[in-house]
Amino acid sequence: MARRHVLAVAILLGGALFACGDDGDSGASAPTGSTTTEAPAAAGGGDGGGRPATCPEPGDGAVPWEDGPSAELVTLAEGGDGEPRVRAAVHPLPDHEGDPWSQWGQGVVLEDGRSLSAVGDHLGRDGNSYLYELDPEAGRLTLVADVASVAGHEPGDWGYGKVHAQMVLGPCGEVYAATYWGTRDGIEYGGSYQGDVLLRIDPERRTTESLGPVLEEHGVPSLAGWAPGGLLYAEAADPDRFDPQRGAFVVLDMATGERVFATPDEEDHRGFRAMAVDAEGRVLFSRTGGRLARWDPATGELTDLDLQLPGEFLRAATPPAPDGTVYLATEEPEVLLALEPDGTLRELGELRGYTASLALSPEGDRLWYVPGAHGDAPEQGTPLVEVDTATGDERVVVELDPLAREALDLTLGGTYNIAVAPDGTTLHIGFNAAPAGSEDTFGQVVAVVVELG
Repeated sequence: MARRHVLAVAILLGGALFACGDDGDSGASAPTGSTTTEAPAAAGGGDGGGRPATCPEPGDGAVPWEDGPSAELVTLAEGGDGEPRVRAAVHPLPDHEGDPWSQWGQGVVLEDGRSLSAVGDHLGRDGNSYLYELDPEAGRLTLVADVASVAGHEPGDWGYGKVHAQMVLGPCGEVYAATYWGTRDGIEYGGSYQGDVLLRIDPERRTTESLGPVLEEHGVPSLAGWAPGGLLYAEAADPDRFDPQRGAFVVLDMATGERVFATPDEEDHRGFRAMAVDAEGRVLFSRTGGRLARWDPATGELTDLDLQLPGEFLRAATPPAPDGTVYLATEEPEVLLALEPDGTLRELGELRGYTASLALSPEGDRLWYVPGAHGDAPEQGTPLVEVDTATGDERVVVELDPLAREALDLTLGGTYNIAVAPDGTTLHIGFNAAPAGSEDTFGQVVAVVVELG
């Protein structure tokens, strides 16, 4: 296996990488105006993974949430007798045209059962994305923030038309998200837009702040994290070099947003759609030809692995299960895999279609997905599929498209966003949607809550 030391190991171990340690000294400066407070102690005296000893406070640029339009959840299926209860709300959209309005990234479910996700207008110049809070207990979906205001966007500059990467939970309950251009056609850097930015969302204090560009003149379609080590991982794509694809792998300090590791742009990087992070914080991303590279935070080494995917690249990944297994979905072809703790790959079978998001139960015994992410899910009834992770056996929990057609007069075209509540009882799914009978399956976004029977 070929190894490359892209950043000196001494830098990583010297404290710039981790906002952790018994004395809480991160060794790196925080953004202007930001402070840190002591994090709550981990259960059992700590998890042994380098949990950060400090929690980030909102900086001077943090923007308070301001509740915008909201929508009530309506019941699509009552559930009972082992059947799931299904509720849904159509996203109340801002008062301007999208091209189209759409959702491309996976949200998160918080410890208290609320979830956060994003919807974008898909525009380039003056493009904007919006953050939504879904509260199943209150039965309400609410627009709470827009990215342009947080990022200091100036009218006429290129904007932030998508949040494409999955959102990532930090060690203190904060949430990280990254923007992505709505379109790269005619993209212009300058003024208030220097590249797509990292956002830190504080659901408790109800604020959002920008930590600046992840990598200048790049977009960020893929984000992952290792909360115990205080690290974020990003795939940063160069908009001018998509054929062949070209971009960088970047490591960020959660506490400060600072880059602590980055590869140069290279063509031997494929997909830019998902990374897999194991229990030790080692992160895998796709090379060309279905190969994988791994970066190890313990050593700072980037290694080309002797592993071959059955598909072209990673499209989705779960967090590690309690036993350390990480579950993966590939693209071209669509295959479900288990990455075992010993580094081997176990094939669980073909997926029922293009799958862009996976949700893993807290016990690791089941996972859920919806095939047909890019609009063709209705051809199968938009099924919510449950997989036994030990055997690969599948069952359809519920077909969601007929329910939405009847109750909302909308067809559910597909999802890039399926997330499970911490207690494993409820799934939050965001669907791109369109009026029933339409040839298209984009333009509206629907939040669906499935309470498992």
